[in-house]
Amino acid sequence: MRRWCFAVFLTVALGISLAPTAARKVRVVATTTDLKWAAEQVGGRHVEVVALMHPLQNPHTVQPRPSFIVHLSRADLLVRIGLDYEEAWLPPMVDEARNPKVRRGGTGDVDASRGIPLLEIPQGRVTREQGEVHIFGNPHYWLDPANMRIIVRNIAEGLKRVDPANADDYDRNLRQTERALSDLQEETERMAAPLQGEKFVAYHTTWSYLANRYGFKIVGYLEPKPGIPPSASHLADLIFLMRRERVKVILKEPFYENRLPNMVAQRTGAKVVEVCPSVGGEPGTETYPKLLRYILTKLINAVQEGQQK
Repeated sequence: MRRWCFAVFLTVALGISLAPTAARKVRVVATTTDLKWAAEQVGGRHVEVVALMHPLQNPHTVQPRPSFIVHLSRADLLVRIGLDYEEAWLPPMVDEARNPKVRRGGTGDVDASRGIPLLEIPQGRVTREQGEVHIFGNPHYWLDPANMRIIVRNIAEGLKRVDPANADDYDRNLRQTERALSDLQEETERMAAPLQGEKFVAYHTTWSYLANRYGFKIVGYLEPKPGIPPSASHLADLIFLMRRERVKVILKEPFYENRLPNMVAQRTGAKVVEVCPSVGGEPGTETYPKLLRYILTKLINAVQEGQQK
């Protein structure tokens, strides 16, 4: 009798202690909201995902928080943009978290840039005089839906490594997401037809992959070099260029200052279009498809307004 009672007690106790572990969702930490969206599509009901960066935050001036370390210490999977995009702040946070799974090369480390056809890879020696040049190539690659398909594949591989029991579900979700992204690419390419051949000026090099996918050109930047404030002579040259090329749109992110773009716009007759390049930064951009449609709609409207002047 005592043996039976002990056996029942042990079974119940083990059931109580093991059930949460068996049912626990995979904890995913994404550095950006764009990667968070991608991980949720692939992971589905098996994951809980947090993003470290706010979408309206300048990625070059991220201020790490103690909560970053907490999330990383508990994570099963870390999904990062890579290409030194987070290099200034993420590695120290990973070290502090003391979680071998999410260290570089660990089973839970996902570099989302793996396999991306990169743009603007620097040639020759890179120095600080060149500004915030990314030595491996431009890291703002997620704004091309073809690249987002590569991102979700990388995430699926990572999820299957840390949670092989649900590999079939991750593969199924991946196929559905890839089909949806292919449909999105076709839809947005048709939608963006009015942008073909149009010329823009941008504040930063955020929009290169978007321009490459949808056929418009960025002919100049407010920054003479990434992260370097413009001089008076650079702005004078930019204004001359915009007048000569009849550029009617200046594209900028919300986390960059407004004074200089507004001044250049006033002197050239251009319009400043401010738009966040990440999911959730503005109302109506809560998903990646909504974000792409939102950005393209703002650019198309600005181009059409400029043509009417």
